[in-house]
Amino acid sequence: MLSEALDIMIESRGDAIWMTLSGPFNKEQVPNIRAKIEGFIQDGHRELVVNLDGVTIIHDTVAPMFLNLLNLVKGKDGDIKLIFKNEVVSNAFSPYKNIFSIFPDANNLYSKRFFHSIRRTGISLTRKTGIRLSAPVAIFLLFILTGWFISLGVIINMQKKQVIAQEAEIREFQQWEEKTTMELDELRNRIKPLKQLGLILDSIPE
Repeated sequence: MLSEALDIMIESRGDAIWMTLSGPFNKEQVPNIRAKIEGFIQDGHRELVVNLDGVTIIHDTVAPMFLNLLNLVKGKDGDIKLIFKNEVVSNAFSPYKNIFSIFPDANNLYSKRFFHSIRRTGISLTRKTGIRLSAPVAIFLLFILTGWFISLGVIINMQKKQVIAQEAEIREFQQWEEKTTMELDELRNRIKPLKQLGLILDSIPE
């Protein structure tokens, strides 16, 4: 097995460097892979994606090596994302599964990019304000704020409808008042000759 070579494929996708490894990842390959990734970091690359799903054998020193590289790139506001779901690699990284950003496949990584963007924003705010928020808490607060704004919009819309209805009632009352005044004036004009002849009493106020 040690004679088998570790296949390495490196490509650039947008702002990220993708490294796909397949075959046996033995101790002898650790210095070479470390040097390659350190070179990417030194060249200014801050987003690295390493696909380990094709790795068939993995040495005990591989996971600690990636942990050291993660600490290095984190210090430069970067990240290393790992892709794998096979049992061999999962067992090797099980002590660090809460430290690394691990995805079962590339499609899953892209679908969760939005939530990782929220996490990055949360980390940036933490460094500036000293407030520590985990990703789930940040997402929960985002949903709460969204619901609050929606509720506020509904309340404003309801109040607007009530104001419109009240204005319509006021207009109807004003129209009724004007109509009643006109009818009283017409009635006074009709009975005025009769009052002058003394046929009726003055019972309608002027």
